[in-house]
Amino acid sequence: MADPLRTPFYEQHLALEAKMVEFGGWEMPLMYPDGIIREHLNTRRGAGLFDVSHMGRFRVRGKGALAFLQHVLTNNAASLDIQNVGAQYTLIPTETGGAVDDAYLYRFQEDEFLLVVNAANRDKDWQHFQILMADFPELKLLDRTGEMAMLSLQGPESRRILQEIISGGQPPEPRRNCVGIVSISGTEVLLARTGYTGEPVCFELFMESASAPIIWQRLLDEGAFPVGLGARDTLRLEAGLPLYGHELGLDPDGREIPILACPISKPAVSFSPLKGDFVGKSALIQWVSSPAAPWFPCG
Repeated sequence: MADPLRTPFYEQHLALEAKMVEFGGWEMPLMYPDGIIREHLNTRRGAGLFDVSHMGRFRVRGKGALAFLQHVLTNNAASLDIQNVGAQYTLIPTETGGAVDDAYLYRFQEDEFLLVVNAANRDKDWQHFQILMADFPELKLLDRTGEMAMLSLQGPESRRILQEIISGGQPPEPRRNCVGIVSISGTEVLLARTGYTGEPVCFELFMESASAPIIWQRLLDEGAFPVGLGARDTLRLEAGLPLYGHELGLDPDGREIPILACPISKPAVSFSPLKGDFVGKSALIQWVSSPAAPWFPCG
Protein backbone atom coordinates (compact mmCIF):
# COMPACT_ATOMS: atom_id res chain seq x y z
CA MET A 1 0.00 0.00 0.00
CA ALA A 2 1.29 3.46 -0.92
CA ASP A 3 2.14 5.94 1.81
CA PRO A 4 -0.66 8.44 2.58
CA LEU A 5 -0.52 11.76 0.72
CA ARG A 6 -0.03 15.02 2.58
CA THR A 7 -1.74 18.37 2.06
CA PRO A 8 0.20 21.68 1.95
CA PHE A 9 -0.79 22.23 5.60
CA TYR A 10 0.79 19.08 7.02
CA GLU A 11 3.58 20.92 8.88
CA GLN A 12 1.05 23.39 10.32
CA HIS A 13 -1.01 20.50 11.67
CA LEU A 14 2.04 19.01 13.36
CA ALA A 15 3.01 22.38 14.86
CA LEU A 16 -0.51 22.63 16.34
CA GLU A 17 -0.11 19.11 17.84
CA ALA A 18 -2.92 17.59 15.80
CA LYS A 19 -3.66 13.88 16.07
CA MET A 20 -3.02 12.67 12.52
CA VAL A 21 -4.84 9.75 10.90
CA GLU A 22 -5.09 8.19 7.44
CA PHE A 23 -8.30 9.21 5.66
CA GLY A 24 -9.15 8.64 2.01
CA GLY A 25 -5.50 8.05 1.19
CA TRP A 26 -4.33 11.22 2.97
CA GLU A 27 -2.66 11.96 6.30
CA MET A 28 -5.17 14.31 7.95
CA PRO A 29 -5.83 15.90 11.37
CA LEU A 30 -8.51 14.06 13.32
CA MET A 31 -8.51 16.67 16.09
CA TYR A 32 -6.31 19.18 17.88
CA PRO A 33 -5.49 19.24 21.63
CA ASP A 34 -8.75 20.99 22.63
CA GLY A 35 -10.74 18.01 21.31
CA ILE A 36 -13.69 17.40 19.02
CA ILE A 37 -16.41 18.95 21.20
CA ARG A 38 -14.50 22.22 21.62
CA GLU A 39 -13.75 22.37 17.89
CA HIS A 40 -17.43 21.80 17.13
CA LEU A 41 -18.47 24.64 19.45
CA ASN A 42 -15.70 26.93 18.17
CA THR A 43 -17.21 26.59 14.70
CA ARG A 44 -20.77 27.24 15.85
CA ARG A 45 -19.78 30.23 18.02
CA GLY A 46 -16.79 31.67 16.16
CA ALA A 47 -15.05 30.42 13.04
CA GLY A 48 -13.66 26.96 12.34
CA LEU A 49 -10.83 26.51 9.84
CA PHE A 50 -10.72 23.16 8.04
CA ASP A 51 -8.03 21.72 5.78
CA VAL A 52 -10.08 20.07 3.03
CA SER A 53 -7.26 19.80 0.50
CA HIS A 54 -7.63 16.02 0.51
CA MET A 55 -10.77 16.36 -1.60
CA GLY A 56 -10.42 15.90 -5.34
CA ARG A 57 -10.46 18.98 -7.59
CA PHE A 58 -11.09 18.62 -11.31
CA ARG A 59 -11.04 21.53 -13.75
CA VAL A 60 -13.39 21.11 -16.71
CA ARG A 61 -12.83 23.34 -19.72
CA GLY A 62 -12.88 23.43 -23.51
CA LYS A 63 -15.59 23.00 -26.10
CA GLY A 64 -18.32 20.76 -24.76
CA ALA A 65 -17.52 21.35 -21.06
CA LEU A 66 -21.06 22.41 -20.17
CA ALA A 67 -22.64 19.68 -22.28
CA PHE A 68 -20.39 17.09 -20.60
CA LEU A 69 -21.32 18.24 -17.11
CA GLN A 70 -25.00 18.27 -18.01
CA HIS A 71 -24.63 14.64 -19.12
CA VAL A 72 -22.60 13.25 -16.20
CA LEU A 73 -24.08 15.19 -13.25
CA THR A 74 -27.62 15.34 -11.84
CA ASN A 75 -27.98 19.09 -11.30
CA ASN A 76 -28.44 21.77 -13.98
CA ALA A 77 -24.94 23.15 -14.55
CA ALA A 78 -26.32 25.71 -17.03
CA SER A 79 -27.95 27.56 -14.13
CA LEU A 80 -24.57 28.57 -12.71
CA ASP A 81 -23.79 32.26 -13.18
CA ILE A 82 -20.55 33.86 -11.95
CA GLN A 83 -22.44 37.13 -11.38
CA ASN A 84 -25.09 35.44 -9.25
CA VAL A 85 -25.18 31.83 -7.98
CA GLY A 86 -21.95 30.20 -9.10
CA ALA A 87 -21.95 26.93 -7.14
CA GLN A 88 -24.27 23.97 -6.62
CA TYR A 89 -24.45 20.64 -4.84
CA THR A 90 -24.70 17.82 -7.36
CA LEU A 91 -24.24 14.08 -7.77
CA ILE A 92 -22.40 11.80 -10.17
CA PRO A 93 -25.10 9.24 -11.03
CA THR A 94 -24.99 5.67 -12.20
CA GLU A 95 -27.24 4.46 -15.03
CA THR A 96 -29.44 2.76 -12.43
CA GLY A 97 -30.04 5.89 -10.32
CA GLY A 98 -27.42 5.37 -7.63
CA ALA A 99 -24.44 7.59 -6.83
CA VAL A 100 -20.88 7.15 -8.03
CA ASP A 101 -20.19 10.10 -5.72
CA ASP A 102 -21.64 13.37 -4.54
CA ALA A 103 -19.84 16.58 -5.44
CA TYR A 104 -19.86 20.37 -5.57
CA LEU A 105 -19.63 22.21 -8.88
CA TYR A 106 -18.25 25.76 -9.13
CA ARG A 107 -18.13 28.27 -11.94
CA PHE A 108 -15.67 31.06 -11.16
CA GLN A 109 -15.08 31.84 -14.85
CA GLU A 110 -17.38 31.66 -17.85
CA ASP A 111 -15.21 29.18 -19.75
CA GLU A 112 -14.25 26.81 -16.94
CA PHE A 113 -15.79 24.74 -14.15
CA LEU A 114 -14.31 23.31 -10.96
CA LEU A 115 -15.70 20.03 -9.63
CA VAL A 116 -14.88 18.99 -6.05
CA VAL A 117 -15.29 15.29 -5.23
CA ASN A 118 -14.69 13.09 -2.21
CA ALA A 119 -11.09 12.14 -1.48
CA ALA A 120 -11.66 8.38 -1.34
CA ASN A 121 -13.55 8.47 -4.66
CA ARG A 122 -11.19 10.66 -6.68
CA ASP A 123 -9.59 7.85 -8.70
CA LYS A 124 -12.93 6.10 -9.21
CA ASP A 125 -14.60 9.34 -10.35
CA TRP A 126 -11.71 10.09 -12.71
CA GLN A 127 -11.99 6.68 -14.38
CA HIS A 128 -15.76 7.03 -14.61
CA PHE A 129 -15.38 10.36 -16.41
CA GLN A 130 -12.69 9.01 -18.74
CA ILE A 131 -15.17 6.51 -20.15
CA LEU A 132 -17.90 9.13 -20.60
CA MET A 133 -15.54 11.62 -22.26
CA ALA A 134 -15.45 9.58 -25.45
CA ASP A 135 -18.36 11.58 -26.87
CA PHE A 136 -16.69 14.92 -26.03
CA PRO A 137 -13.40 14.89 -27.98
CA GLU A 138 -12.55 18.58 -27.40
CA LEU A 139 -13.17 18.49 -23.66
CA LYS A 140 -10.28 19.04 -21.25
CA LEU A 141 -10.55 17.38 -17.84
CA LEU A 142 -7.63 18.22 -15.53
CA ASP A 143 -6.89 16.85 -12.06
CA ARG A 144 -5.63 19.82 -10.04
CA THR A 145 -5.78 18.23 -6.58
CA GLY A 146 -2.02 18.53 -6.07
CA GLU A 147 -1.55 22.04 -7.45
CA MET A 148 -4.61 23.61 -5.81
CA ALA A 149 -5.20 23.75 -2.04
CA MET A 150 -8.62 24.06 -0.43
CA LEU A 151 -9.68 25.51 2.92
CA SER A 152 -13.09 25.78 4.55
CA LEU A 153 -13.88 28.66 6.91
CA GLN A 154 -17.18 28.17 8.70
CA GLY A 155 -19.08 30.03 11.39
CA PRO A 156 -20.47 33.43 12.43
CA GLU A 157 -17.07 35.14 12.63
CA SER A 158 -15.93 33.96 9.19
CA ARG A 159 -16.98 37.06 7.28
CA ARG A 160 -15.20 39.41 9.69
CA ILE A 161 -12.01 37.35 9.53
CA LEU A 162 -11.94 37.35 5.74
CA GLN A 163 -12.62 41.08 5.56
CA GLU A 164 -9.45 41.64 7.58
CA ILE A 165 -7.19 39.83 5.11
CA ILE A 166 -8.75 40.39 1.66
CA SER A 167 -6.71 43.06 -0.14
CA GLY A 168 -8.51 43.18 -3.47
CA GLY A 169 -10.91 41.56 -5.87
CA GLN A 170 -14.64 40.94 -5.67
CA PRO A 171 -15.89 38.88 -2.70
CA PRO A 172 -19.04 36.82 -3.27
CA GLU A 173 -22.46 38.24 -2.52
CA PRO A 174 -23.74 37.41 1.00
CA ARG A 175 -25.86 34.50 -0.19
CA ARG A 176 -25.16 30.79 -0.15
CA ASN A 177 -23.51 29.38 -3.31
CA CYS A 178 -22.33 32.77 -4.57
CA VAL A 179 -18.71 32.99 -5.75
CA GLY A 180 -15.98 35.59 -6.25
CA ILE A 181 -12.24 35.98 -6.85
CA VAL A 182 -10.15 37.92 -4.31
CA SER A 183 -6.53 38.61 -3.43
CA ILE A 184 -5.00 37.57 -0.09
CA SER A 185 -1.31 38.15 0.64
CA GLY A 186 -0.67 38.61 -3.07
CA THR A 187 -2.32 35.30 -3.97
CA GLU A 188 -5.43 34.90 -6.12
CA VAL A 189 -8.09 33.05 -4.12
CA LEU A 190 -11.29 31.58 -5.50
CA LEU A 191 -13.84 32.24 -2.79
CA ALA A 192 -17.26 30.59 -2.49
CA ARG A 193 -20.13 30.82 -0.03
CA THR A 194 -20.26 27.05 0.46
CA GLY A 195 -19.50 24.52 3.17
CA TYR A 196 -20.68 21.25 4.67
CA THR A 197 -21.27 22.21 8.28
CA GLY A 198 -24.75 23.73 8.09
CA GLU A 199 -23.39 27.17 9.03
CA PRO A 200 -25.24 30.06 7.31
CA VAL A 201 -22.00 32.08 7.23
CA CYS A 202 -19.65 29.83 5.32
CA PHE A 203 -16.74 30.14 2.90
CA GLU A 204 -14.48 27.82 0.96
CA LEU A 205 -11.17 29.01 -0.47
CA PHE A 206 -9.16 27.63 -3.41
CA MET A 207 -5.57 28.76 -4.05
CA GLU A 208 -2.18 27.64 -5.33
CA SER A 209 -0.70 25.05 -2.98
CA ALA A 210 2.62 26.89 -2.69
CA SER A 211 0.95 29.98 -1.18
CA ALA A 212 -1.62 28.13 0.92
CA PRO A 213 0.26 27.89 4.28
CA ILE A 214 0.57 31.68 4.45
CA ILE A 215 -3.18 32.08 4.05
CA TRP A 216 -3.83 29.38 6.66
CA GLN A 217 -1.69 31.29 9.16
CA ARG A 218 -3.33 34.63 8.41
CA LEU A 219 -6.76 33.13 9.06
CA LEU A 220 -5.57 31.73 12.39
CA ASP A 221 -3.98 35.07 13.33
CA GLU A 222 -7.34 36.78 12.82
CA GLY A 223 -9.11 34.41 15.18
CA ALA A 224 -10.09 31.25 13.28
CA PHE A 225 -9.84 27.95 15.19
CA PRO A 226 -8.32 24.85 13.53
CA VAL A 227 -10.81 21.99 13.24
CA GLY A 228 -10.14 18.36 12.34
CA LEU A 229 -12.08 15.54 10.70
CA GLY A 230 -13.84 14.53 13.92
CA ALA A 231 -15.71 17.79 14.41
CA ARG A 232 -16.25 18.12 10.67
CA ASP A 233 -18.32 14.93 10.89
CA THR A 234 -20.26 15.94 14.03
CA LEU A 235 -21.10 19.29 12.43
CA ARG A 236 -22.28 17.49 9.30
CA LEU A 237 -24.41 15.12 11.37
CA GLU A 238 -25.94 17.95 13.39
CA ALA A 239 -26.91 19.71 10.15
CA GLY A 240 -28.46 16.50 8.75
CA LEU A 241 -26.24 16.47 5.64
CA PRO A 242 -25.64 13.21 3.73
CA LEU A 243 -22.24 11.54 3.50
CA TYR A 244 -21.08 9.25 0.72
CA GLY A 245 -20.61 5.78 2.17
CA HIS A 246 -23.48 6.28 4.61
CA GLU A 247 -26.61 7.77 3.02
CA LEU A 248 -25.22 7.54 -0.52
CA GLY A 249 -23.37 4.79 -2.40
CA LEU A 250 -23.86 1.20 -1.25
CA ASP A 251 -25.75 -0.07 1.78
CA PRO A 252 -24.13 -2.49 4.30
CA ASP A 253 -25.23 -5.45 2.14
CA GLY A 254 -23.55 -4.02 -0.95
CA ARG A 255 -26.79 -2.92 -2.64
CA GLU A 256 -26.96 0.40 -4.47
CA ILE A 257 -28.77 3.15 -2.54
CA PRO A 258 -31.04 5.13 -4.90
CA ILE A 259 -30.06 8.79 -4.93
CA LEU A 260 -33.62 9.95 -4.27
CA ALA A 261 -34.06 7.62 -1.29
CA CYS A 262 -32.51 10.48 0.68
CA PRO A 263 -34.83 13.53 0.59
CA ILE A 264 -32.02 16.05 1.04
CA SER A 265 -30.55 14.89 -2.29
CA LYS A 266 -33.71 15.88 -4.18
CA PRO A 267 -32.66 19.53 -4.86
CA ALA A 268 -29.48 18.22 -6.48
CA VAL A 269 -31.45 16.42 -9.21
CA SER A 270 -32.81 18.51 -12.08
CA PHE A 271 -35.31 17.35 -14.67
CA SER A 272 -35.33 20.77 -16.37
CA PRO A 273 -35.86 20.62 -20.16
CA LEU A 274 -32.80 22.88 -20.40
CA LYS A 275 -30.65 20.11 -18.99
CA GLY A 276 -31.70 17.41 -21.43
CA ASP A 277 -30.84 13.75 -21.06
CA PHE A 278 -28.22 12.59 -18.55
CA VAL A 279 -26.82 9.42 -17.03
CA GLY A 280 -29.43 7.74 -14.84
CA LYS A 281 -32.28 10.09 -15.78
CA SER A 282 -34.70 7.31 -16.73
CA ALA A 283 -34.07 5.44 -13.49
CA LEU A 284 -34.51 8.61 -11.41
CA ILE A 285 -37.77 9.51 -13.17
CA GLN A 286 -39.01 5.98 -12.56
CA TRP A 287 -38.18 6.36 -8.87
CA VAL A 288 -40.06 9.65 -8.61
CA SER A 289 -43.06 8.17 -10.44
CA SER A 290 -43.30 5.09 -8.23
CA PRO A 291 -45.88 5.46 -5.44
CA ALA A 292 -44.10 2.72 -3.51
CA ALA A 293 -40.72 4.45 -3.51
CA PRO A 294 -39.53 4.68 0.12
CA TRP A 295 -37.95 7.81 1.59
CA PHE A 296 -35.41 7.68 4.35
CA PRO A 297 -34.18 10.42 6.71
CA CYS A 298 -30.60 11.57 6.25
CA GLY A 299 -28.05 12.52 8.86
